[in-house]
Amino acid sequence: MRKSKPFRSLLASCVAFVLTVALVPCEVRAAGVAILKEQTFHRDSTAKPVAYRQIIYSSGPYLRIISGNRNIDVLKSKLVNYIEVPDQMPATIMEEKDLADLRESLAEMRKFSKRYPLSAPYLESRIAVLSGHIACFDAGELRFEGDWVTRVELAKVLEIRKNEAEMQRQHEIEQLVFDEAQKVKGLVLVHGNWVTEEQARKRPPTEHTELSNALWPLLSYDIEGARIALEHLAILASRQNGAMKVRTERLHKVIKNLFLAELQLSKQIVASNAAAVKATEHERRATQWLKPNAFGTIQKDAARDSQNRAAALRNQADQQLAACRAELLNQLHEADIVTEDFLNIREHRVALMLGETVRIISSRNITAGEFRSSFPDESLAAIRNSITPP
Repeated sequence: MRKSKPFRSLLASCVAFVLTVALVPCEVRAAGVAILKEQTFHRDSTAKPVAYRQIIYSSGPYLRIISGNRNIDVLKSKLVNYIEVPDQMPATIMEEKDLADLRESLAEMRKFSKRYPLSAPYLESRIAVLSGHIACFDAGELRFEGDWVTRVELAKVLEIRKNEAEMQRQHEIEQLVFDEAQKVKGLVLVHGNWVTEEQARKRPPTEHTELSNALWPLLSYDIEGARIALEHLAILASRQNGAMKVRTERLHKVIKNLFLAELQLSKQIVASNAAAVKATEHERRATQWLKPNAFGTIQKDAARDSQNRAAALRNQADQQLAACRAELLNQLHEADIVTEDFLNIREHRVALMLGETVRIISSRNITAGEFRSSFPDESLAAIRNSITPP
């Protein structure tokens, strides 16, 4: 149906309004500035700028400019130029080579702003910021961990850190010597205290400990709970030393590796399903190639190629899936060993939470018989009863 002239005029006005709104000057904080012209022969001084986050090209005559929360579709011929704008400064700048790319970007932005005057409001703030940083370096300052400092200030910071590191190393050596001396005496470390083995055995396994208190988010048995538990363990380890620190870090590592292995397996299952869909499509094409065309001929080579591609996709997906499954089994076995170790040092709550996690992750990913835990349901029930007597 032919559209009326008033309708076409209204449509053109709407399009012009959208483009006008999109072209309102604003500070550029990401990606860059694109330059649009209605006709390529129009003057650069009247070319309209658009701050963009992304420019998406298509096979057709149009491209899409993502500007803020808006999508602007324009003919490819209207995009005559664009410039990428650096959004962040390197945290460390020690030599001229660290600043070379930024100097080049600054020169390009100034040249771009001069050639397309209407782009100046978009670029002036980034030019000013970048110029300020470069001026600091040219004045003799260095950028260290996100701050500009003089060479004297940097030398003092590095000296302090060197001394702190040496003191920490000396403290660790002294702690190791002390720990070894306690072991020679036949003592064992229990929650930061060296006690006799008899005293350790008398310690009730039902008590809460720093480790068990840090681990409680793991009871959700999902990756978010694991993430929170790992944060707690990292904070706990940061204020520990010696055997306690090693123990906490080992628990952190086994939980991280276990959930990471499960996540990788889940991702690979999705990828394998996608590969199966593609393989099925290749197999369908192979069937089509083997059907006689209008001239009564079949395309054996094309069919064979499609079949080979399908087989390659399936084989690769199967191999990657098997590798991910094997890695999860490996991490389940490792977590099982760590569970037993914590049970042996009477960290019953930690052993129960880790053992339950192993059981649940195993049940939702591994078929029966592939993994046999050292802690079946009855063993976990016994640990639970030892913590909370009936």
